[in-house]
Amino acid sequence: MQVIGLCRFSYVGYGGYKITHESLEERRAFLYAPERLEERFRLFETVCLPSVLGQTDQDFQLHVVIGECFPERYQERLLELTEDLPNVAISLQPPERHRRQMIRVLNAAREDPSEPCIQFRLDDDDAMAVDFIARLKQAAKDLKPIWQGYPLTTIDFNRGYIYRATAQGLQIAPDREICLALALGVIVPGGSDRTIMHQGHHLLWQESPTLTFPDQDMYLRGYNGFNDSRSKGRGKKVPLMPMSENEAEHIRQRFNVDTKKVARAFSAPGLLPLPIERE
Repeated sequence: MQVIGLCRFSYVGYGGYKITHESLEERRAFLYAPERLEERFRLFETVCLPSVLGQTDQDFQLHVVIGECFPERYQERLLELTEDLPNVAISLQPPERHRRQMIRVLNAAREDPSEPCIQFRLDDDDAMAVDFIARLKQAAKDLKPIWQGYPLTTIDFNRGYIYRATAQGLQIAPDREICLALALGVIVPGGSDRTIMHQGHHLLWQESPTLTFPDQDMYLRGYNGFNDSRSKGRGKKVPLMPMSENEAEHIRQRFNVDTKKVARAFSAPGLLPLPIERE
């Protein structure tokens, strides 16, 4: 079964962010600010991509979507990072309505719309467990009698960590949440044109049969300087703590993320200090 992943990397379009802007020019200036892009690239390089490379099942495609106006030097950097990864493709898209454009990308990626597929989302600062793809495929096999009768069926993993990247490495806090964008996948039967982007991830359980697995740590959710989910006071206050050696090894084994590499990346110059959080 074809597995298609979607990673939005600072895509400039209409909608799609909790942070609002009056115009595309204002949004472009925010998304492409050098200090923001520098943080996103360091997170992509040390957290997101290692989890992609670490998948025990590499039979999937990840489409990294950027805007056509993405700065050239950053396009080159992104292409260099992914050029040796046959299952990762960079997709340049015009500034359209966000959800509509992501739906087009996903449906265009289907090799045969008459056959079923699995779809998932991954933000550029997040990580999936190394068996994420394998577990999605196994769930699809186990649930075949169910998903054949619906235009969309959701597989949800509700256990993982929130993390912050610092010059000292990762700080983490255990997390439990249903239907996170980075911690689920959908099964689309043959003949259906529904996608994981047709509905907000937090509402999928209202629109499709949903099975939630609470048994293993399956995601690392970014909580860094420019996170959209933390805008305007949104998002919960999280007591992030430095990791013990055992926790660092667990994160390495589950996500292929090395806290020492994170520390080196975030010790380099060029980043703004993290905002101070107050109760």
